[in-house]
Amino acid sequence: MDKKEQLSTILKATAEIQKHFNCVHADAMSSLQEVKTELFELNIRLDELIRTKSLYSANRNHRKSVFSPIPTDEATMQKETELDEKIESLTTRKQELEQKQSEAEALIRETETYLHQLHSAKLAAVSIGKDPSFRAEEDPDDTFEFVETDAPASDITKHGEQILLLDAFDKTYLATVLDKRIRLPLSGQSHRLETLRKFLSTDPEQARLMLDEFQSQNNHIISTLQAQLAKIEPGFDEKQPIGSILDARIMRFRDQHPEYVLESSVQVRDETLVLPFVRTLTLLRILEIAFDNIVRHSSANQIRFRVQISGSVIDVFLSDNGVGLPENILQNSPWYSNLHRAEQMLFLLDGRMQLSGSKDHGTTVRFTLPF
Repeated sequence: MDKKEQLSTILKATAEIQKHFNCVHADAMSSLQEVKTELFELNIRLDELIRTKSLYSANRNHRKSVFSPIPTDEATMQKETELDEKIESLTTRKQELEQKQSEAEALIRETETYLHQLHSAKLAAVSIGKDPSFRAEEDPDDTFEFVETDAPASDITKHGEQILLLDAFDKTYLATVLDKRIRLPLSGQSHRLETLRKFLSTDPEQARLMLDEFQSQNNHIISTLQAQLAKIEPGFDEKQPIGSILDARIMRFRDQHPEYVLESSVQVRDETLVLPFVRTLTLLRILEIAFDNIVRHSSANQIRFRVQISGSVIDVFLSDNGVGLPENILQNSPWYSNLHRAEQMLFLLDGRMQLSGSKDHGTTVRFTLPF
């Protein structure tokens, strides 16, 4: 087995192990959420039982006298005994759930550590694959290469695998969000509604607090849904001219981020030009990635944005006055990062991207997209 095959075996094994720990992590997160939901419901039931017992005890002590009939006292005591048994049973279950919660949290921390180490190992393997002393012993046309912005178009298989991985990552991420942040909370609410029904008559104040919590959780669920829909929906009218679509996006960014001074220029040869849907969608998503990176990472306060559409090419220039780019940003960023996503979208449509930046000059992104 030559070095190329050995490296390929290491990367494949790393990917399989990452997949395993991702599944373990997802299962642990799901278990933790279920335990927390049951603990929440159990605490409410315990509180209700303790309150009920206190009422029985207070009533029995208040009525106790030499004239009180014995059967009534025995019946009350019997009820208290039943309540004690239920409280003891729920307390035992609570301790079990708290132990499960601790175990799930420990497993999550452990798997996150392993995933971080595996990611570091993958980066190290990629770095070895790019080392000249390693590559010199292999046929240059067959050597493993990490995806770069100027990767040759002939390397279809590598790009195809990356694109399929990104698609699988997006679907897995969406499924995880829908399951953990929407399905499980809604499932937990349906159980707590029964408890709320009881509190409406026995403890209105507790019922009010629960309703406030329901409202807060519903708002969070709606916010989560809106965020995911924004990622899925195109968000533009495909029949609109591209100049109008870009102007609207610029205005929206200014409204959302008034802290930035945005200097923009959109030059379109034909004001009525309507781009093919896929080209417009790709253009807007890459712009969203670029602007999002500025907001999240650049520490900038000034942005220059220029789009020129002439002939059959879209030419985009975007720069900021922020902290610049880390060294070897593409090689060191995770394979599922937005920069790699933009790179693969451009590759699919025969586009090109250039990145540059420094602490003194900020970051510059330039890409072209034919149509």
